[in-house]
Amino acid sequence: MEIKLKSPLHTAAKLGCSLAGDIGKKAFIELELAFATRLLPRFSDDLITRVVQNMLLYWQFAYYKSTILKVFTQTLPETLKAVDITSMSLEKIFGSIDEKKKHIIEPAFTRDVNFVVISELTALLGQRDAMKQFVNVMNVVLEGEKVTRQILKLGYGEIREEELSKLEAKGVFYDSIRGELSYTPKVCVLAATRPLDNRYFTSISKSGHFSRYHVVQHHVTDEEASKHLHREYRLDQDAVIELKEVNLRLSKVKVWKMLRPSEALMKQIYDDLEALVKDEIAAKSYIVLADVINPRLKGDVIGELVAHAFLRTSSQNGFKDIDELHYTQEDVEFIQSRLSHFVDFSINPLIAESFTRTSREKSKITQAKGFILEFLKDGKEKSRQAMIEYVLSRMQVSIPTIEIARRQLLDEDKIWQPRYGFYRLKRTARSADGDGVA
Repeated sequence: MEIKLKSPLHTAAKLGCSLAGDIGKKAFIELELAFATRLLPRFSDDLITRVVQNMLLYWQFAYYKSTILKVFTQTLPETLKAVDITSMSLEKIFGSIDEKKKHIIEPAFTRDVNFVVISELTALLGQRDAMKQFVNVMNVVLEGEKVTRQILKLGYGEIREEELSKLEAKGVFYDSIRGELSYTPKVCVLAATRPLDNRYFTSISKSGHFSRYHVVQHHVTDEEASKHLHREYRLDQDAVIELKEVNLRLSKVKVWKMLRPSEALMKQIYDDLEALVKDEIAAKSYIVLADVINPRLKGDVIGELVAHAFLRTSSQNGFKDIDELHYTQEDVEFIQSRLSHFVDFSINPLIAESFTRTSREKSKITQAKGFILEFLKDGKEKSRQAMIEYVLSRMQVSIPTIEIARRQLLDEDKIWQPRYGFYRLKRTARSADGDGVA
């Protein structure tokens, strides 16, 4: 019997939620968007901006990260090869030559590899020298640029022509005279790590390694820890099958033309993003706007909008080929509702020694959410404008930040919209009127 498929992000969210609650839902949505970027061509009118988005899940130890990556990779089509490099040596990851100088050790990033999984980044870091070597080469891989390996022993190889031909078919080229191995990766990297100590964090951050990922940070609160202790999460096997089928169909969709989203379309997103960042760094003298808002951030925002447009269009047209990808207000609103996750890591990264301090620092969005709930605590239906005015009376914040807080509370099922432009607490609405309309 044919499965009746729902939208890709709905299915991804359902699967992630069954595995790890809100943490899983958040991660699977991001992973599905990253998956979509790997399927897309370059912009027809912009050959510089990179569409593929690498993903780094960044939160506390033992909260599902490796399991999330494992389950998600099970939903990838078999035609799109995924390789886990977590336990590989540097020689196996980036390519080398055997001790007898007779065979080339293929890199993990051959032409037939589409996805690379790193279930724990710290497992690859090692000591300081190894970490520096890994980060320097990996930065090039993450950019999708040509990797050139020149090490002494590569200059003494005696490789048969048959093997060289097979290597070249996979996009790997060996030059014995120059002692050089080269290849150009085209992979989407899906990685995870626990918050690092200050030394590791600083070294990796200064190398620019983190900026090559779209980092999804999450701080597991005491309330969440208690919830995950008491609630039984069970993987929804039907959702696994459904997402696998969705992703298979997506992998067959051809986008013939894709233009970069226009400035006019992106203006409101950029305006809201700038207002949000200014709110969050207002009391942080050690951060300036340019530390957060940069071309890489802009690329992350564009990447997710394009990915959402692709997933939306594919779902709506029955997974048929797309002559030209078009962007709608629905795509814009999807990004607007999620702006905070683009900048959270840049503004307030979790570092191992500072969990206690970080957990006491409430972002402007978190504060605004608290005031919205306070405003609605009497259970009465109240207008959006009155809600905004109340929050502005309690704190200095921009309206875009309040809007993001409102959308997050709706998504978290803490408030609901009984009619357009009016809101109530979710639990109060249910106790008074039944389930209501979310």
